[in-house]
Amino acid sequence: MNTSSLPDLSPLQRRKRSAILDGAKTVFLSQGFGLATMDDVATAAGVGKQTVYRHFKSKEALFVGLVSSMCAQVGEFLASAQDEQSDGSPEVQLRELGWALAHILTTPDNLRLYRAIVAEAERLPELGQVFYENGAKVVRAFAATFLRKRFDESTAALRAATFINLVLGDAYLELSIGYTVPNVEARFALQIDEAVAAATR
Repeated sequence: MNTSSLPDLSPLQRRKRSAILDGAKTVFLSQGFGLATMDDVATAAGVGKQTVYRHFKSKEALFVGLVSSMCAQVGEFLASAQDEQSDGSPEVQLRELGWALAHILTTPDNLRLYRAIVAEAERLPELGQVFYENGAKVVRAFAATFLRKRFDESTAALRAATFINLVLGDAYLELSIGYTVPNVEARFALQIDEAVAAATR
């Protein structure tokens, strides 16, 4: 979890908040938002229910906090992966980004999180905003940074959005709805090749 945005919390409070989010992840991703309870989260986190409520005023606020935390972890993973390719060409950097996205977004936990967000987004509009601002928008910004080496800012932004959509493509859609994807690595390889070509030509 990224705690840099929580400057007012003591080290103990940060540890408890982190434990609560870990507990929430276990509970929400296994039971779904509707069946999960704050009691379940407190038990999974190893803290009292009142401690959970001191950090998050409601189950909805906790779920939004979990989404924000997991998106931050994805952003940190991508930033770390891209540091190794900081001097590469746009093609090299985009290919690395594409594979990083394919691997991290298709982990069981992240697929479950995406399904939970879609299931609750209409009832909790803040979820969609948090997911977009801390997830999709961040990923597109990474891609646009690489593309600005070759294109103006508006073109880079447009191509970055297209790149992300092509990288994920049908393979991610099928995985998201629980469909078994045969030869998933080969599918993503084809999608990433097409995405890089479309973004840089």
